[in-house]
Amino acid sequence: MKVAIIGTGIMGCGWITQCAMTGNEVQCYDSNADALAKAEKTCLKLAGSAAKRLKIDDPEFGEKAVKNIHIHQNKDAFMDAAKSCDVFLEVIFEDLKLKCKVLGELLPQLPENVIFWSNTSSLNIDIMGEAGGRPELSIVTHGMNPVPLMPGVEVVPGAKTTAETVEFTRKALLEMKKAPFLAPNIPGFWVNRLLVPQMLDAVRLLEQGKIQVEDGDIGLNTSLGHPQGTFKLHDFVTTPTMLRVGLEMYQASNDPRMYPPLTLMRMVKNGEYGASSGKGFYDWSDPRNPKARDLSQYVIGTAEDMTDTLK
Repeated sequence: MKVAIIGTGIMGCGWITQCAMTGNEVQCYDSNADALAKAEKTCLKLAGSAAKRLKIDDPEFGEKAVKNIHIHQNKDAFMDAAKSCDVFLEVIFEDLKLKCKVLGELLPQLPENVIFWSNTSSLNIDIMGEAGGRPELSIVTHGMNPVPLMPGVEVVPGAKTTAETVEFTRKALLEMKKAPFLAPNIPGFWVNRLLVPQMLDAVRLLEQGKIQVEDGDIGLNTSLGHPQGTFKLHDFVTTPTMLRVGLEMYQASNDPRMYPPLTLMRMVKNGEYGASSGKGFYDWSDPRNPKARDLSQYVIGTAEDMTDTLK
């Protein structure tokens, strides 16, 4: 299969790696030059991690996978290559207006038979499918992070998505060694519909001074079997992504539990994005041994605390 992927952030590189290491030809592009420059190195690292997890005894596994990846510096060259692909996969960060703008520009340039996949974690596929002009061939394929290490893929058809598109997508994902499962086209679909309110509630309890980062994650890890706990998961997802996802889900559902806590907004403003920035709910100075931070400065006890947005 031939796949065109737009977006080379951590999720984009995850999908690029997954496609490439299962023998698919991948064309990729990102308008962010820095992200594009790091793509090959990131994919090589992800392929190496996947080889260890899958116990693949081949020291050249990563290099072989990367040979299936074609990185385009120029958008026009990328779109020319995309015209011969079976699937166009969008992995742009969670901004519905931006996604629709990009899709409205790019998808009409492709042959009518090209399937459109979106890696969105919460946004309405009907809106994106209409923006791209091919709702019948549009479907969500929401992979979990990091894609090469997490088998689950949320498959969300839209109101006009054909049964043939769903079946093609299911078979293609199975061939890519993924575990696809159908989910409803509601805000957050299935996984984030349950996960995001829980994660935001944890930040609210932290904001109220009811729990500390380390205690919270130890509790979930040892009692509910969470591999890393909710605050560490925030740091991997990144606080900007959590802020966008929470706000988009709130606007779509009007559910107050989806509204992002003030602490999350303050952390984004202060550049505390998580593992990617070196500081979030944990201090990532030593990535192999992150330390839970004391975030008591974010506890809100008075009206003055709420208005003091500089801290």
